[in-house]
Amino acid sequence: MKHIQMITMMCVICLTASCTTQKVAYRERFEEAKGYALYACIAHMNKFVDSTSVINKDYSGEYFVQLSSLSLEEIIGIKEYVDKECMNYWSISHNPEGNMIAYSSWKFYNSKDLDNFIRKTLRKNIGNNER
Repeated sequence: MKHIQMITMMCVICLTASCTTQKVAYRERFEEAKGYALYACIAHMNKFVDSTSVINKDYSGEYFVQLSSLSLEEIIGIKEYVDKECMNYWSISHNPEGNMIAYSSWKFYNSKDLDNFIRKTLRKNIGNNER
């Protein structure tokens, strides 16, 4: 009887550790996806609002493509979503000589819509071992 309790306890510990590891991995992927969305939003807004900005030389997107745990399918989906939705968060500056790219990108980054889209995208790709 003691052996059965010991085996049961070890199984519970292993399952708990596995779930915790999966949660940590999912959280990392979620943060990477949001980071890529922020990068893509800033790049999109710069392209359409202030094409003279020096931030147009930002190659942060390469990090997400080459070094993150996001799949190419997820990156493409996030980019398409950002291109379609991020300008909905555009704010107009009271100073006509400037823009609101950082603030508008921050609003997009913190939006529930982006969080929901990323959760849906990552959930859809659970089990795909592309990377």
